[in-house]
Amino acid sequence: MLTRLLVKRISATAWLAFLAACSDVPPGPHNLLDEHTGVTLSVVGAPTLFARVHREAVGPVRDYLTLVAVQKDNAGKYTELLLLYRWSAFYQGAQGASPATAPSAERLLIEVDGQSIELQALDRVPTDIPRPKDLFVPETSDVAMNAYLTDFETLKRIAMSHQLLIRLPQDPLDAPFSVWRDGRPALAQFVKEWSGS
Repeated sequence: MLTRLLVKRISATAWLAFLAACSDVPPGPHNLLDEHTGVTLSVVGAPTLFARVHREAVGPVRDYLTLVAVQKDNAGKYTELLLLYRWSAFYQGAQGASPATAPSAERLLIEVDGQSIELQALDRVPTDIPRPKDLFVPETSDVAMNAYLTDFETLKRIAMSHQLLIRLPQDPLDAPFSVWRDGRPALAQFVKEWSGS
């Protein structure tokens, strides 16, 4: 009887440990097919959300950046991109920009463990990139969007980083954005699945 009770307790403990381990598994990448162009997008399972707090006359304001990794497959031609959404409750994108129209191209500095990776925004967001919820577009009316060419080596450095900050050099407020919700485990899984490393 004692042995049976002990086995039940061990089984219950093992099951709880299994559930905890499962909850730590990041969501895997998903694919989006544009039926009009035939372009397939592979999208990271979870974005990385960055935040920065600053003071306004009405009180503290939090600005956000959402960073999303995608791989575009256009008839076998593969391109890796980082999509960056900038938003906040009070942020009005450059000249009232919306997700459909990117603001003037912005430089992006990603600080990975004390080293900077500089990326230049594309002049325009590729038109064959859809913007459903599957691309983690923030649910707010004022969002500025930029797209940046990248590669799997850069994505891997970001995913494996210990300290991660983002700076926008042209921003008048010279303060970095820090990780608010960590999507690096999902990014690591994305890199492993699509680059094989």
